[in-house]
Amino acid sequence: MNAAALESSLGELLIVGFPGTEFTAEARERLMRVRPSGVIFFAANFGDADQAAGITRSVHETIGAPELPALVCADEEGGMVSQISGFWEVPPSARAVASSGGPPLVKDLAQRTARRLLALGINLTFAPVLDVDSNPANPVIGIRSFGSSVSQVTACGRAAVEGVLATGAIPVVKHFPGHGDTSQDSHVALPTVTADRARMDLRELRPFEAAVNWGAPVVMTAHVLVPAFEPDPTRPATISRRVVTDLLRGRMKFDGVVITDALEMAGVTSIAPYGEIAVRAIEAGCDLLLYSRPSPGPEEALTALREALRSGRLSEERVQASLSRIRTLRAASAARPHPWSDSLEREARQLVPPEELDRIAEGAIRMLKQGAGGIPLRNPIDVLEVNRPASRAGIADLLRAHGMTAREVGPDVSTWPRRIEGTALLTLAARASLSPEDEATARAWLRRYPETVAVASLNPHVADGWAEVRTLLATFDNTPASRRALARRLAGATDPAKSRRAPRAR
Repeated sequence: MNAAALESSLGELLIVGFPGTEFTAEARERLMRVRPSGVIFFAANFGDADQAAGITRSVHETIGAPELPALVCADEEGGMVSQISGFWEVPPSARAVASSGGPPLVKDLAQRTARRLLALGINLTFAPVLDVDSNPANPVIGIRSFGSSVSQVTACGRAAVEGVLATGAIPVVKHFPGHGDTSQDSHVALPTVTADRARMDLRELRPFEAAVNWGAPVVMTAHVLVPAFEPDPTRPATISRRVVTDLLRGRMKFDGVVITDALEMAGVTSIAPYGEIAVRAIEAGCDLLLYSRPSPGPEEALTALREALRSGRLSEERVQASLSRIRTLRAASAARPHPWSDSLEREARQLVPPEELDRIAEGAIRMLKQGAGGIPLRNPIDVLEVNRPASRAGIADLLRAHGMTAREVGPDVSTWPRRIEGTALLTLAARASLSPEDEATARAWLRRYPETVAVASLNPHVADGWAEVRTLLATFDNTPASRRALARRLAGATDPAKSRRAPRAR
């Protein structure tokens, strides 16, 4: 490939975000100008299934070809990281699925979710998460991980990869070399993994080493500092040659595509402008540069890459190597969608029926601490929900649907009952920790009503260190199915042993 042709192909090193919900002439012109290898879609881009299928197919037609299909991508982990939950119910978090049915259920749901994505026109999913949830204070991983055990994450990660690959979709394992043991979120800061090399070899790296051996086609890097492998405090993993080339490609022998996490995140923007980070990522050994928005990152990246190629900072051989890996992935693995129809929508929607999600969510519930508060609950029930999303049905309403007498109160102490006649119930929803105000409210409730049954609906560690907690359940997610399952368990409408069952064969 001559220099001019190589320069004109630089857009293929990018995955870019999409503006809005309509495939306008302006959106088409922008894609034609950049000519990226693919587009990433988010929930904000999707209205309903028909609209989502239409917009993804327009992208396929614009930047894809029969011999080189486009990479049409989404972050579809399940639970709180889902782009399609606005129109279809989706499985709960990785932790909930692993807790409910282990690797067999993980594989089954990964396969069915991938089939749904392919029906919509999405052929690459940024899942599974292979981070080990080893730090209870981690604000960004938590229940997105399959667990705190290396063996569980490895086994469930393998199951997820195999499930996606079986459909013809492309899985992406993330966040290399591990984002589980951090106390900061790389979206808003530059976290550090403080573990030494021996600890990382035994914990963080094992799921990724196994993934390479399974044939995972794509690995996503993390914007985290890793002093065990990269001593330079200005080089997080994404832009570290020691991590991407020496460790991942050299020691682990990975020969697939390496994609960055989104390059608008503070974990890298705090270090240098978009263009400079793009060049450093390619220098480090990354192939695809991910941008969650259509501008200004992609334009600045292309300008900087072009200048780096012309100056010799990036060699033609280096750029050609990445283009070759990307094109091989697209040609061999990027599926083009079938024509959209009402029957295809119905088939995709029914792949994961709500009643099955309810059973999965029931199987995920765990009793973390058993105190005086008993289950099923005794009527009447006084409920305080701390940080419940407005989009979720109140647990009091769900309990009433099971014939229970339940009343929800707010954070104003003056509205709280003078005494509990039946049961006090407290739900806590937080990805990491509660705000100081919410924590103070929750702990005041627990002190006033010591026999409270408390429920951690997202982070199971949210009440760690609270001496006031006597009875604590964890649901590992806050999806509609998770809340329905919780209500059934609290009302005594389910048998905990029978709710943990093998997935149905499909």
